[in-house]
Amino acid sequence: MRRIVIAQLTVLLLFGIAGAQDRSDVCHVYVVDVAKARKAAESFRESGRAATDAKALSAGQTVFPEFRPTRGEEELTTKSYPFPGSGLTITASVFYTDESMASAEGSDSMLVAIVTSPRAQRDAISAENNAVSEVTYNDNLDTVRAKKYVSVAGRLYLVGIECHCKEKQKPK
Repeated sequence: MRRIVIAQLTVLLLFGIAGAQDRSDVCHVYVVDVAKARKAAESFRESGRAATDAKALSAGQTVFPEFRPTRGEEELTTKSYPFPGSGLTITASVFYTDESMASAEGSDSMLVAIVTSPRAQRDAISAENNAVSEVTYNDNLDTVRAKKYVSVAGRLYLVGIECHCKEKQKPK
């Protein structure tokens, strides 16, 4: 009887691990030229074609490819991207921990950070003049974002990182 209970618990544990691994966080970094986006929004006239309308409304926006940060205790994922039309670099980081922000929902947390600088940074979380957001990391977390306005060559930009935390992994 004891062997059967142990076998059943082992099977449940394995299914639980497998179920947890089919979910992952998906993040992306974006830059918005505020003046261009405002002009696009002010002059927008709906055409009735979703793709055409989306393209018109995305004027002044650069969205970099998605990435999946490595989830786990004390795991840091950092990505760097060239800031469009400048010699600057955007550094974005995602960090998972259980030692930073305990809450009523647990002690696991997720930090997302973004920084723009002349060169890539080791990580955006500890960089100066960054934007950081920390949230309780649990099954209810859906989306987290950190964003910051920066002035580059006299123009105002919004730079951000956004992570969706209930994404299903695509089959390989």
